This record gives sequence, structure tokens and C-alpha cells, in this order.
Amino acid sequence: MTDRPDSTIEESPDDDRTRVVIREVVEQLKLGDVLRDRFVIERVLGEGGMGQVFLARDWQAEKSNPFVALKVLGASFRDHPQAFAALRREATQSRTLSHPNIVSVFDFDRAGDHVYMVMEYLQGQALDVLISNRPEGNKLAEVWPLIEGIARGLEYVHQKNIVHADVKPRNVLVTENGEVKVLDLGIARTLDESQASSGTTRFDPDTLGALTPQYASPEMFEGQRPRPQDDIFALGCIAYELLTGKHPYDRRTAIEARSMQLVPKRPPGLKTRQWKALKASLAMQRADRPATVTDFIRAVSPQGSAASPWPWIAVVLVLSGVLGSQYFLSLGVSDDDLIDDLLDQYPLDPAAIADQEQIVGWEEQAAFFHKMGTDYLAQGSVERGLYTLLTGSSTAFRPYLEILTRAESPANRRQAGANVLRMVREVQGVALSLEAKPEAKADRISLVCSGLKVMNEPGLQQMFMQLVDSDANAVRENPVCVELLDRTPIT
Repeated sequence: MTDRPDSTIEESPDDDRTRVVIREVVEQLKLGDVLRDRFVIERVLGEGGMGQVFLARDWQAEKSNPFVALKVLGASFRDHPQAFAALRREATQSRTLSHPNIVSVFDFDRAGDHVYMVMEYLQGQALDVLISNRPEGNKLAEVWPLIEGIARGLEYVHQKNIVHADVKPRNVLVTENGEVKVLDLGIARTLDESQASSGTTRFDPDTLGALTPQYASPEMFEGQRPRPQDDIFALGCIAYELLTGKHPYDRRTAIEARSMQLVPKRPPGLKTRQWKALKASLAMQRADRPATVTDFIRAVSPQGSAASPWPWIAVVLVLSGVLGSQYFLSLGVSDDDLIDDLLDQYPLDPAAIADQEQIVGWEEQAAFFHKMGTDYLAQGSVERGLYTLLTGSSTAFRPYLEILTRAESPANRRQAGANVLRMVREVQGVALSLEAKPEAKADRISLVCSGLKVMNEPGLQQMFMQLVDSDANAVRENPVCVELLDRTPIT
């Protein structure tokens, strides 16, 4: 078996149920098994409400990023029609979601007796591990990126008329790069059942008993239809734990806390408006909680965040298409020729043709991350912009790559190539704008090398050689450039 990356996802040592269920699945789906002549089971990553998650190597993926996570229904749920409906709904819903704080779902399939969902593989720790490691709590400024990441993910799914319905620290992963990912939409429900995606089986999640008592609102216990305010209650519990190291109601259920008339204590360091909003999120009545996650974010967010260091980049990005084109055309290479080269670089895989629904989903996902990445660049956040566009685990480039290698339609592939070219030119435009900024040399190097890693664009190649001539040591010290030189020497 090939080398396997280490994962820091941990299981609670006292969770006997987790160990028993994992043994049951490993006996049926052995390490080394191959699903669909494509996914090689490497090892167990963890356990969810209805199944287990395995690390798998995707033989059809890029060599530089071959791993995915497979969520497989356990034996006790596999033949349960409601569980199958839940996983299918999770896959259907998640494939329509494109947000950096929501785990990306790529596919849903059955191989023999095994029903599974293909998700992005993320290395990191579940939030409950991080909370347990800091029993004394944290300052708001220290944990606000975590709270905001969860909140932004929920804000997005609520805008899509979806309620998560099982928000808890165990369903939040913090990656090694500090990304916050909300997981497990297995019992999520649309606000209007009539708006559920076509082909999605109607089912009652309550029949599966999928509810986490310490984070469920009173209304969830009472069997009421989930609303966004129920997710806000769970979000408030998590935020309180991050701030104090303790559950707001000493890990009692909301029903118990209500009957005992328990009142959370104010965490130290919170301003009045922040505590008012956090306390409201923990209210026992929906009407008393913030109406939306956006309201929660605005009230709890620390004030005085730093302004964008380079506001002028917004103007540069508006002009980047012009700048990029002028710089590019000066080298005498046409757009069509460059797209042809890209299609040759990422050829179609006839064994992995995707259906049109998948293509549309990838286009939407790519467009979302493309806009988010350029927005980051416009704010002067070069590292986050590049991470969202090209270098992260959830990027604009990955769904474009799926289309390039799996879309049977030449028009789909060519449009994806044109979009990659546009994205590379936007990166190039920002790199050009930094030329006269000596203090931004590191960012400029990262922009050029990251763009070249995706596309051998002549203008970027020329800029790269200029950087090597001016400061070869700085180029060698950049990890993206080193990887690029190791894989594809620049001439």
C-alpha cells in the first residue's frame, strides 16, 4: 500500500460505541478494498451518526492530491430505507452547496452492498478536541475566526433554505490551515419541504434518532419543525464553550435547563452588546433568539478589525483583465492556443465521464470560490485569495479541473479552460500591480508561482524569470515555487 498521510482527527477514548461500530464496518469493508475500481480504502478516519468515514485513495485524481474521504453507511443502517434517504439527501444537498466553511461533497454512489458518499479529505481536528484542550476557555479575539467560520457556514445554508439540525463541536473540523468546515448534513431539512431537490426521497429524520441532546434546542426535543433559530441555539452553545471551556448549561439538555431555570454566567471580557447577543442565542424560546445568523455575527463580532492594507488592489482587479491581456498579448500567444495547451495538460478521462447535473454543480461551485478568491485579493488578502482560488483544499480550480477531465462536452471543457485562463490573468494582474511595492515581493512571488502551477502562461513565465534574476534566493524559499521547479522546470 502507498504512503498514507497522517490525520489528526481523534476519537474520544471513552467512546465504546465508536469502537464497536468501526470494528463492524472494518470486518465488512476491509482496508485495501477497492470500490468501483477507483477508491482504495486506506484507513478509518472516524464515525458519524449513520456510518463511518474512511480515508481512500482516488486512482482518478491528481497525483498531488489523490485522497478523498468516503462516508459509508454502517451495517446496521445500510438496509434501513430512512438512513439511505438521509445519506442521499446529504449528498444531494451538499453537492449544491459551495462555501469554504461547508465540507465539499463530490459524489454519491453504491458499490455492491456499500453505499457511500465521496467528500473532500481534510486533515485537522474536530472542534470538540480543541475545546477539551483549553478547559480554561479563550479570549473572544482568539476564537472569533472559529465562531465566525461556523456562523458563516450556517448563514450560507440558511440562505439556501436548509437547516443543519445537528450542529455540535463534533460536526466542525478545523483544518491544519485553520479553515473551519461544518460537516454532516445527514439530518438537515429544507425550510419548505416542497423546495427539496428533485429526486430526493422524503423522509423523517426523527425516526433515526439523530439528535445531540447537549446542543439541541427545546423545540427540537418537542418535535417541532427545525428552524434557523435552532441552529443558532447550538451555535451559541459552541461559542460559549470556546469562550469559557464549559457548556452553558453544564451539559444538561435544554429541557432540563429550562425546568431548572438555569442561567448561563457571563464570560469574562465580553462587551454588553456581545453578551446580550450570545445570551439571546441560548434563550429557551425561539422568539427570543437572534432572527438570523447574520444578526448574531454582527452583534458578537469584535470591533476595530484592521482595514485592508491595500485598498487600491480593488481598482487593480477591475483593470486586471486589461492589464493581463496587454501583458499577455505582447508575447504573441492567442487565447485559443493557450486554452488548447491547457486541455492537453488536463486531458479527458473517458472512464470517469460525469453527468450534466454534476457539471452544473461544479460550475456553480467554481464560480462561487472564484468570486470569493478575487474578493480576498481585492481586500489585499493575497494569501487567502490564492488559497481560495488555487492552492487550498476547497478552491475554484478543483471543480474547474473536474470539468476539464470529466466533461464529455467539448464546449463544457473549453469554457472551463477559459475560466481558468481568466482566473490566472486576475492573479497575474495583481502580481503586476505589486511590481513597484518592494515590501510585497513575497506575495508577488506566491502569485506568480501559484498561477504557473495551474497554467503555463507565457506572461507569468516571463515574470517568474524576472523574479529569479532579481532575487533567486527569495524564489527558492517559496514552497510553491520549489514544488513547481521540482515538478515542471521553467524554461
